[in-house]
Amino acid sequence: METSKSTIYQPNVITQARYSFTEYEMRVLLYVVKHIQNKLNKDDIEFNRNMFGEIDYKVQFYLADMMVTEGEKNHARIRKALKDLRDKSFEVEDEKQWFNVGFINYGRYNKDAKKWELQVSFLLMPYMVSLARGFTAYQLETILHLNTHSQRLYMMFSQYHDTGIFRISAEDLRYKLGLEKKYERYGDFKKWVLSAAEKELKHLFEDNKSDLWVKLEKDKKERGKEDFDRMLTFKIFYTDRKFKQVEQAKQEAIRYCINLLSAILPGDELYCNKLLGYLIEQKRLKPFADRLGRLEEQAQQEGKPLTSYGGLLRHIAKEDFKYQG
Repeated sequence: METSKSTIYQPNVITQARYSFTEYEMRVLLYVVKHIQNKLNKDDIEFNRNMFGEIDYKVQFYLADMMVTEGEKNHARIRKALKDLRDKSFEVEDEKQWFNVGFINYGRYNKDAKKWELQVSFLLMPYMVSLARGFTAYQLETILHLNTHSQRLYMMFSQYHDTGIFRISAEDLRYKLGLEKKYERYGDFKKWVLSAAEKELKHLFEDNKSDLWVKLEKDKKERGKEDFDRMLTFKIFYTDRKFKQVEQAKQEAIRYCINLLSAILPGDELYCNKLLGYLIEQKRLKPFADRLGRLEEQAQQEGKPLTSYGGLLRHIAKEDFKYQG
């Protein structure tokens, strides 16, 4: 696993955050992600390193880049999208830091060049890069074919390719979508948000415009509970192409875990093998690989050999991943 990947502490932090995006806000966000992807695909190591440093990132675009034509109405919508994105408060807290920052620092329009410009804070860039690495160009095109809430749900579903199951409470999902004030009845939320997204994704899947579709398998409410106090279970279905990508990602994660476990605990092959088997069985391999990435980065920052972190690794396995071996 590359060092740059190990600097991402919460790879799903944007897709799982509480936001309600308008169509034009989503267009801007996805354009920024595509712009970052183009940079990442180039062999410009210094640039990629700087993306994680304290350098605010500028993006320029024309209306045509957003797939919209010239016109006062479209200009007004882009302008409003940039203003609203600047006002959106983005909050991150992990074991190392807490910060609150706007989605963009500023939005600007050059009337002579007919060109727009925005700036992303360096604090947000690691998470934007994670989003860019997490979605293919094909997936981004799928997102643009969906309505606003379906877009957010698709992005959430795509993060659970390693398990094929997405579980979340109805209350939590409604909150993350910013809809707690719009839908007071679960039945309405299910009809206009969940079922609508399921129908849209199934249609795109059948037209070969989406690599996945979902089915809400369980949403029963226990007797005496509040209307939104229920657990939702979504089953995620993939194309053969996507399934092969998932399997490839799984094998890469296994290889990475084997290499890091061997380096940290070189004399305890039995423990490492049993832990790896447990993680695969519990479908926790990907989050464990991410945690190993952070541990590897910590060793580099502290200038210590990986073997120094054997005790910490066992503690993480036991406390964070409930491994009792």
